[in-house]
Amino acid sequence: MDILNITHMRSILLAVFVSLICFSCTKKPILEDPIPTEDVNIIVQKTDTLNVYRFINAKIGKTATARWDLGNSQSAVGDTVIGRYPFKGDYTVKLTVFNGITAVDKSIVVSFNQDNINLDRFYGLLTGGLTAANGKTWVLDSLSDGHVKLINSNSTTPWNKLSKTGKGVYDDELNFKLNGYECTYNNHSTSYVHGGTIDGVTQYRFKELNANWGTATNPVADGGDLTINYTPAKPVQKWSMEIRGGKHYLRLYDGAFFFFYRGCSNLIEYEISSISENEMVVTHTETLPASRASSAWKDVYLLIRKGYVR
Repeated sequence: MDILNITHMRSILLAVFVSLICFSCTKKPILEDPIPTEDVNIIVQKTDTLNVYRFINAKIGKTATARWDLGNSQSAVGDTVIGRYPFKGDYTVKLTVFNGITAVDKSIVVSFNQDNINLDRFYGLLTGGLTAANGKTWVLDSLSDGHVKLINSNSTTPWNKLSKTGKGVYDDELNFKLNGYECTYNNHSTSYVHGGTIDGVTQYRFKELNANWGTATNPVADGGDLTINYTPAKPVQKWSMEIRGGKHYLRLYDGAFFFFYRGCSNLIEYEISSISENEMVVTHTETLPASRASSAWKDVYLLIRKGYVR
């Protein structure tokens, strides 16, 4: 055997020897049993802020991604999360983790006996906060094109600036107070309402408004709509807020509405699409009659704080 073949054989034997050594040094994987269902738990910690709690996956670092339903229309991901609860009440917090075999849920109930409105900026921006004894007053932004947009599944009709001057809409005001959740609709005796014929009923919205929300008289046609004399059911109305799917919905009672009555079912509700110190956009989804709901009618209103100049 020549020298080259001997050298080649030695190289092969050396490679095999090294491979055997490396294989013998490889550690066997450590097998762990799945986390027992009863070991999945939630650790609750108070923070220094009223109605703000910290929630911790008790098997932190031992499970796959921890997912949370915080019971306040908010969700979160992670082993440690923060829950904020502006309003008193009972809230069910649910943790979902994978224990190695299946998804495991663990729920607890946390309770709060007082509000902390400061945790929800929408309330302060809408009303001016607890220190604003006179509340905050909102009006239509009549100097902007598109301050009202009437939308259905096929089209969008905007109101151009000042297009409804003298129709009983631009002098309307809505005042909101946080104290007592008071809302006052001041229309200076005239309002604007969707008119015309819906599903064969003439002046459908006018009749609905008069029957359910106040006293409406003297309708004067303005194209397909009406200028009316209108008095809400109560001189001072009420409002409330509901959070669904992370969105804020403003509910008005006792005959108040955002400046153009477009109809509703059992309550007058608007999604607050956006809000800041001086501007607010609300969206009303028509729910009555069925023909309007099926056509996806939505009405968008651009509002400004009374006295605000762009």
